Amino acid sequence: MRRLCCPDCSARGTSSVWGSVLGVNVKKLGLAVALVLCPLQAQARAPSADEILDQANHYTVKVRRVGSIGFNEDEGTSAHATGFLVDRARGWILTNAHVASRSPVTLTVSFKGQRYITARRVFVDRLTDVAVLEIDPKDIPSDAVTAELQCNAMPRVGTPVAIFGHPGSLSYTATRGIISSISWVFPTEIIQSDATVNGGNSGGPLIDLSTGKIVGIAAASFRDTNDDHSTAVSFSEPMPPVCQIIDLLKAGRDARYRQLPAAYATAEDDDRPIVATVFDPTSGLEIGDRIVAVNGRGDVRNTSDLASRLRGNEGMVNVTVEREGREVVLSLATRVMPEITQTKSIELSGLVISNQWKLDSAEFQHEGYLFIDFTRPGSEAEMTEAYPGQHLVAVNNRTFTDLDQLYNYLQNLPAESDIDLILKAAASEQPFYRQYHLVTLPRGEPRWLEAARPADD
Repeated sequence: MRRLCCPDCSARGTSSVWGSVLGVNVKKLGLAVALVLCPLQAQARAPSADEILDQANHYTVKVRRVGSIGFNEDEGTSAHATGFLVDRARGWILTNAHVASRSPVTLTVSFKGQRYITARRVFVDRLTDVAVLEIDPKDIPSDAVTAELQCNAMPRVGTPVAIFGHPGSLSYTATRGIISSISWVFPTEIIQSDATVNGGNSGGPLIDLSTGKIVGIAAASFRDTNDDHSTAVSFSEPMPPVCQIIDLLKAGRDARYRQLPAAYATAEDDDRPIVATVFDPTSGLEIGDRIVAVNGRGDVRNTSDLASRLRGNEGMVNVTVEREGREVVLSLATRVMPEITQTKSIELSGLVISNQWKLDSAEFQHEGYLFIDFTRPGSEAEMTEAYPGQHLVAVNNRTFTDLDQLYNYLQNLPAESDIDLILKAAASEQPFYRQYHLVTLPRGEPRWLEAARPADD
């Protein structure tokens, strides 16, 4: 039978073999069998692990970030990390949100053996550690390939995987392991593996070594620092929600993170979201409601899964909740979080002042205070009691909830004047929730900082 598929076999030779045994009427059957069997023999074999990792050299890139100011608890530092090409025509590269940054930075990427080229942020997510960068497609080398993504399913526990990237001072390096679990770890669902992640691996592909497909984006590592004998495990963002973001962006739709007007609780062994607090009493949600479906699609696993189902829904959504043994369907509006790449802040003598950006700010910040986001090292602000995370209650005894109004006020003050800021912080003593500080800064030259602009532009 193997000879039926050899390159030297002809239809005539095959017919003569079968005809000598079964007669003329079976000749056609013998030829048909040959035509069916040949494609089966010609099927491509599965690529080996070394072939898969060699391929990774052609879609993985180095990412350099240069910056000195941090928004949204970014460290405001320069770093190097990893990314990978997912759309050649658009020049799109996937990496982590913490790599791309939420702050004014300059980003460049390089393919193996190539120079660094300028990249810009297309999208930085607020919930998942995912960002999409864009480069000029003309700068993509001819031997680069697009990574193949596993978008329709989570990898199975035990799947052999590799993380590919640039740990430390090393480049285009692989570490191997298996998928250890798919877990919900507040606030998202993550892939745990024992393939090692070190500084510089962030944003790199988590590769299924049985298929060559990307199943996740390396994001972090964890080790119990209280146990000298513990070893690190790695966490990666799974591809299905990432693919959803990419598909929405390609379709020109809103891919931002959306929330229902509620906060959720989870049980110890059950991650399904239960309404713990309702922000809008007119919504119809009640404390204790278990959210089970969105727009008729049931079996909501956790709040990360819920977020994926809300993403892209710009109008009202039908949310099914389980309440006292019965199902109730509610039509609800979602709250969309602002786009990170469109945010801006004010720098005042090294103090960076922003709008509220924490994902649960609707629950805790009813006053609408502006927010201290960063203090520039070596500035006047660093020498005061102003710290990131504090709320700006008043400026010269005036309250502001709008950055534009605050900037206009500061611009109209005499350049040589001092400015008094009242800041609200968490209390340093247990009997209190909060304490307030009066901080005085020189006006200097207030300026706008925009996340979309290059570092120190």
